[in-house]
Amino acid sequence: MKRSITLCLLFLYLCLTSGAAAQDIVVPADTLETDTLKPAEQIFDALAGAFDRYERLNDLSRRKKLKLIRSYLGSQLKELNNIDTTYITPQLYDFAAMLQTTTTFENFTITSTGEKRQSLDFAPKPTFRLGGYFGWRWLFLGYTFDVGSLLGRESSSKRKTEFDLSFYTSRLGIDVYFRKTGNDFRCKNLNQIFSPENPRPADLSDDFEGLNIQTRGFNLYYIFNYRHFSWPAAFAQNTVQRRSCGTFKLGFSFTHHKVTLDPSKLDARIEPLIDPSMYFDEIKYNDYGINFGYAYNWVPRRNWLLCASFTPQLAYNVVYVDREEAKHNIAEAELNRFLNFRDNRFSIDFILRLGLVYNDTKWYAGASFILHSFNHHNEQVRFNNAFGSLNFYVGFNFKRKKQK
Repeated sequence: MKRSITLCLLFLYLCLTSGAAAQDIVVPADTLETDTLKPAEQIFDALAGAFDRYERLNDLSRRKKLKLIRSYLGSQLKELNNIDTTYITPQLYDFAAMLQTTTTFENFTITSTGEKRQSLDFAPKPTFRLGGYFGWRWLFLGYTFDVGSLLGRESSSKRKTEFDLSFYTSRLGIDVYFRKTGNDFRCKNLNQIFSPENPRPADLSDDFEGLNIQTRGFNLYYIFNYRHFSWPAAFAQNTVQRRSCGTFKLGFSFTHHKVTLDPSKLDARIEPLIDPSMYFDEIKYNDYGINFGYAYNWVPRRNWLLCASFTPQLAYNVVYVDREEAKHNIAEAELNRFLNFRDNRFSIDFILRLGLVYNDTKWYAGASFILHSFNHHNEQVRFNNAFGSLNFYVGFNFKRKKQK
């Protein structure tokens, strides 16, 4: 098995470097053609060169083959971080330590498009977490805890699950996230469903325990002006932007949403006042998005950086909605439109990032704000799910890298 993997990696290496192999082949002068080879001929020539080199290198020992592959992969990884040092100072240290506070927030809005034109705006209580991190080059590991639990308050984060992972090079970046909220939502605009003729009861609470949201996905993007613009300088603190610069970004994302609503948790005095089209039991929808945006790093003075990035996204939504007639007494015609309802639509989403950093290569401190917004709509209702975080951090680097 190991031998097969080694041979596959070796052949991949030969295919990728077959252009260099062609330079080693001596062709008689009378066989040269002045016409440029067609693309198909170039591909076959590249494969032929790869096979030729494979035959010549196949006699090498397994150790030398692995060394050759590691050398090639190392050179490609180095190329991913190829930068102009007049614009960007690379990381000068091997290790880093950081203290960070994180406040997370979320908002879910349901808006009917029927005659009542109602909108319900739900948000859980924000969580405030404190933690420490330790990093080696590009890898950071840490642990955070809910500060409210230290103050004797009930920890809302016990009902939540949050996971975020980011990896950045000068050219490429990827963000992976998983969020599962608890059921401690509050309806922020409950007053709007009442009227002077039907005023809100004084003892009516805004708390609502019938909503659960689960979101997971990833965003992969490419930085065009990677030699002059540093994304890690603003959001990973392992490089320093020296001169102001901007860049376009192109990316692909996938996000899965699962929203569960239990209207029976609503106060009996509220349920009759709400547009029936806003009721559902469970919605699952996937976003497949292509995003294209712009980011700018502004350096107002040495060691300071202010970054702003806005990335709109065109997303294709695949949605499933399930309703139960018995629960909500919906007319048969309405039920047929919603029961086992599937809908495929396009929507416009966006990602907003802001970062403020001070970094003198040894010490750094700053703040970052990240907001994701997802939308979906059909003939009867609109959904918007937005979540994000606000971070404050301070840290330092140590063990300076050896000069090569």
